[in-house]
Amino acid sequence: MKEFLNRFNLTLIIVCYSAIVLALYEQLHIYVVLFGVLCACWRGAHFFGWIALMPRFLLSAVAIATSALTVGLLYQQGVFNIMLHLIFLGFSLKFLELRSTRDVYFFVNTGFILIALFFIFNTSIVATLVASFLLLLLFAILLSLHAQRLVKNAYLTLLFKSCLLSLPLAIVLFVVMPRLPSLWKMPIQKQATTGLSDTVSPGEIAKLSRSSALAFRATFSDVIAPESERYWRAMTLDNFDGRTWSQSTSLKQEESMAKRGGGRQFYQTKNAEQPKSEYELIIEPHYNYWLPVLDYALTPTGLVSLSDYSLRSDKPVIARQAITVAQTSAVKTQPLTANQIRQFTQLPERKSALGNDRTDAWIAENLSNGLSKESILAQLLNGFSESFRYTLEPPRLGEKQIDDFLFNSQAGFCVHFASSYLYVARRLGFPARMVTGYLGGEWQASEGFFTIRQYDAHAWVEIWRENRWQRVDPTAYVAPERVESGLQAALTDGNEFLADEYFSLQKWQSVELINLLRGRLAQMDYLWARYVVNFDNQSQVKLMQRWLSKIPWLKLAYAVMLVMAIIFAALLLIIFKPWQVNKITIEDKIYLQLQGHFNKQGMKREAGQSVSEYCLLLSKTFLLSDSLCQSFALKYNAIKYQTRQTKGQRKKQIKQLIFISKQLTKR
Repeated sequence: MKEFLNRFNLTLIIVCYSAIVLALYEQLHIYVVLFGVLCACWRGAHFFGWIALMPRFLLSAVAIATSALTVGLLYQQGVFNIMLHLIFLGFSLKFLELRSTRDVYFFVNTGFILIALFFIFNTSIVATLVASFLLLLLFAILLSLHAQRLVKNAYLTLLFKSCLLSLPLAIVLFVVMPRLPSLWKMPIQKQATTGLSDTVSPGEIAKLSRSSALAFRATFSDVIAPESERYWRAMTLDNFDGRTWSQSTSLKQEESMAKRGGGRQFYQTKNAEQPKSEYELIIEPHYNYWLPVLDYALTPTGLVSLSDYSLRSDKPVIARQAITVAQTSAVKTQPLTANQIRQFTQLPERKSALGNDRTDAWIAENLSNGLSKESILAQLLNGFSESFRYTLEPPRLGEKQIDDFLFNSQAGFCVHFASSYLYVARRLGFPARMVTGYLGGEWQASEGFFTIRQYDAHAWVEIWRENRWQRVDPTAYVAPERVESGLQAALTDGNEFLADEYFSLQKWQSVELINLLRGRLAQMDYLWARYVVNFDNQSQVKLMQRWLSKIPWLKLAYAVMLVMAIIFAALLLIIFKPWQVNKITIEDKIYLQLQGHFNKQGMKREAGQSVSEYCLLLSKTFLLSDSLCQSFALKYNAIKYQTRQTKGQRKKQIKQLIFISKQLTKR
């Protein structure tokens, strides 16, 4: 390492690199993260003098090998992900190669790009604080290159002063610069999506309910939906193969049309001009097309309402997204066609390996005993409330899942109960389908919004009766607390709730102090998401209209001219710096006073004569103390030219210079 980097520079660079690796941990492939850790270890070992820098030929070989491996591993995940990894690899390799100031500039600029990419994946207030810390580190690296002679306090003061001065400009640019949504709309493929899937098997939603990750927030503008109506539907599943519920071909075709855009609505609403309520959703990224809404949502601009009353976006939700949805009271329905009835009553063959013989026999026995089909369904729901158990850790089911659940385990999560009820309803000839989404939500009274998390994921049933789809929630019969109070209240074993997230704030909401902290953090993040992250073109136009409508145009023109004049005057002041003309420092005043004293005695300072030369001449001409004259020259030069000194040190040296000057002028 050449001498242009001192230990302070290197410490900043290593800390900054390590922090950026940690920040991008979730977005990078594990092998790239490990490569970043190895780079940090190598550079750290060089920092302590244990190893030398990596030779250039070896660095080139590593660059070629890692780039090829990255493209080979990620070629199916889209160009964006590949470019992100390649930029990070270049950042890491430059970190190993730092040999000149130019290399440091390249390293810092690449760091700025990576922080911008970090914001594409995470825009929470916590992520913003992390990114701000990273930016501060990068600025500190740049400043450390050009202010190596500053003492620690002066360096930190300059750093924070520069950042604070840039804040007003950043705020103004944020408000007035046009929104650029194109980058946020780039397709980003993930190895695993977050949240609900378009296929469901017993136990899958139970796994999702172990997560406290935020799913979305909802704010009602007028009428707040009651607990029993807060079923946030995401998708419907109407095809069953004996193990898994999935979407039929017709629904997939509608989704395919939704991805092409157009804002189409596949069902007609009654009294659509008078919606029952309106609410705003701030949806977290889940890399899918579904949007959680209440029943009978009117289609917002650019979105698509499917025939199953669910809502779709024309692009994956890859960043926080805000939408406003109006809910109507009813929809116009038509009788089901023969194909639809066949689809909504479809089940595996009775004699297949996945058939449920005991359930079929139980249905046949009840029918032979004279029970109506409605009575059999009611008996099933009553059975759920009497002898079944609601749990996140149900026993593993065999091949005949419905039989095993109804007659053996009798313990399960929402999908177990919904799937069993659906099977019996379809076997009885009722058209029925499963709906997956979220149930309930936690009310945040401070700002008036609901927080819905992944553990609120839920599955229920819709059955065709009286020429319309009617909701039936079998889980409400075995665990009514799930509908009324949420998941934690419904679990008989409290240790099941967020068992894998011991340090989650949601797990400890019974502790008053932690619950208060959790509420404050949720409030701050909500305000950040609503007013900063979702500040789009429409919000910008509204803000400008609100501001400009209150200002007469003539006064506005005068104000613009005044601002331009102030800026021009400020530039002139900065260029010519009139305050520095004829400005004499304290040490120069003392030196001039010394010269004036001896000028009266016939000794004038020659042009170009240094302080040291002048003091040496004084000692010879007036027979003054050599050590005293030399001390004056040394002290003056130290005050004048030494940069690494605090205000206290400078003040002390000025006092010493005054004392020496008085000693020299006593005679």
